[in-house]
Amino acid sequence: MHILYVGLTYKHTPVRLREKVTFLNQDIKAANKRLFATKSVLENVIISTCNRTEIYVVVDQLHTGKYYTKHFLADFFEVDVDELGNYLEFKEGDEALTHCFRLGCGLDSAVLGETQILGQLKTGFIEAQEAGTTGTIFNKLFNEMIHFSKKMHSTFKFNESSASLSHSALQIANEEFPDLSNKHLFVIGAGQMSQLVIKNLENFDIGKVSIFNRTLLNAQKMLPLSTLPIECYPLSELSEHLHQADLLITAVSTEHSFITKQLLTDSDLKKALLLFDLGLPRNINPHCQLVDHVTLYNVDSISERINQNAKKREQLMLQVADEVETAVSEFKEWEKQLGIIPAIKELRRTTLEAEESALKSLQSKLPDLSEREVKIIRKHMKSIVNQALRTPIREIKEISTEDNAAYDIQLFKRIFGIELEEENERGA
Repeated sequence: MHILYVGLTYKHTPVRLREKVTFLNQDIKAANKRLFATKSVLENVIISTCNRTEIYVVVDQLHTGKYYTKHFLADFFEVDVDELGNYLEFKEGDEALTHCFRLGCGLDSAVLGETQILGQLKTGFIEAQEAGTTGTIFNKLFNEMIHFSKKMHSTFKFNESSASLSHSALQIANEEFPDLSNKHLFVIGAGQMSQLVIKNLENFDIGKVSIFNRTLLNAQKMLPLSTLPIECYPLSELSEHLHQADLLITAVSTEHSFITKQLLTDSDLKKALLLFDLGLPRNINPHCQLVDHVTLYNVDSISERINQNAKKREQLMLQVADEVETAVSEFKEWEKQLGIIPAIKELRRTTLEAEESALKSLQSKLPDLSEREVKIIRKHMKSIVNQALRTPIREIKEISTEDNAAYDIQLFKRIFGIELEEENERGA
């Protein structure tokens, strides 16, 4: 078994592709189940935020795991697999583990040291658990990562010198408008990012705040998050109020941009308007920045702006990076103690030998087979074996941590005729 990471991040992937390959909240559970049904995948967790779409999988074979996970993404979002392949990052084993722990601490975030990503990782893990796509390996890994990341945030307190995207948007607004006391802020959406915006308002002297959301009741539920007076409206009324806004921050899970150039033009803007698009897919059409009086920031431009002064956080992150190495080593030690892992590897080795032996026998009996026909036969033989072993491997992996694990592992070895080197040595 192998741990594999497959991802698209803000570091190497443009917004135009990231917004196409972003799982909407309501699709995550179904996507996990669909991926779990894919060949080679034994466990999986999907993480999707405004800065990244990442998939963590436990696979029986790395090359097939990479192939089918890449094609799962291309098929799910109906994007060209070659275009996707130009930006996809793959990390295996130790590298995948290290990335997971670093991400939870904020080491690989657009805003270095930010804490929001940890909540997003936790949510993604819970979604996968509820979908039934995690098991022994990922239940241990993600619980350890969450516990470790919380400890790092508490110990080093680097989040005190960092800023989330929501906080940074307000900081930029304060730079553009040094006096916010007479400004009107529109917050679009009632999700996690919008809630952070409302919470962060305590640090800024905003004159007036209005929340717009599809469901008015959800917007009203945000009122206790701040002591400021806040008005709530249904999103359908945004156009008739838009001319009043000085600042607008939006973070809505949606398939298409709903703030357009036409909407702004029809609103007959008479004053400067700052737009902050924290959504992905983007909530605000890029053409909006062509409208007079309008300045538009998206997740990339905000991240670039706020990371210009991150030296203090960088020094703290170096200390955390050393701690990550220790955490990864400890997880690997735990993984080695899973007595079933060597048996599964040996089973995989013997089945590959059996496949090759059967293929050679077939070729000797059918010498006229073309190279293409042999390739097709080999592919289907592997598929049959993989499907046959998938359930037994997943089940023995699960029970290998239970009270009767030693007995169950020995039974598994006996059923499949597995003898490991150390057992042979003891027999000798």
